[in-house]
Amino acid sequence: MMHSDSQPGSKYSVETASGPIGQRVATLQREAGKYKGAKLPEAVTCLQEAAKLMRQHPSNYPLDRWLRLPVVLQKAGLFDEAIEEFHRLLDEVEERVKNEAPRQRPAIRQKFAHLNYFQIYEKMSLVCKRKKLLEPAARYILLADQHYQAFLGMTVESYYHRSTRERHATSDI
Repeated sequence: MMHSDSQPGSKYSVETASGPIGQRVATLQREAGKYKGAKLPEAVTCLQEAAKLMRQHPSNYPLDRWLRLPVVLQKAGLFDEAIEEFHRLLDEVEERVKNEAPRQRPAIRQKFAHLNYFQIYEKMSLVCKRKKLLEPAARYILLADQHYQAFLGMTVESYYHRSTRERHATSDI
């Protein structure tokens, strides 16, 4: 099980940070957590390098690690760059979920895609609120809620239950 603690300076799991590239990503994420206040540009640099490496590395990284960069960009006064990074993450959701769960049925992958969209839009709303942009914040939280409701509304039957019901239905004929 992966550890997804996003607290600054937290330990990152061995499963996520394997190999030299993964170790470098973990180091950059930890370093970024050490920078506060006036040193936010250094945190941005670390997280930008980490994001570049994560996009090249085949490991699965929890979404909260991806979301650190746009949140720190906003905190560093780079709101437009933060929104741009959020949109990049939105564009990558389907592919990322497909790569993280290649053997899952499309319905299950779509359920996880909705969860990813929810988390991204929720953070977008947060950074807009911090910037006192209430209209976009409301729009993003509405999108977050729509994806969360879609996530909750998607029932994905297990193979066991489906096959059991099919056996009972065919035995009644």
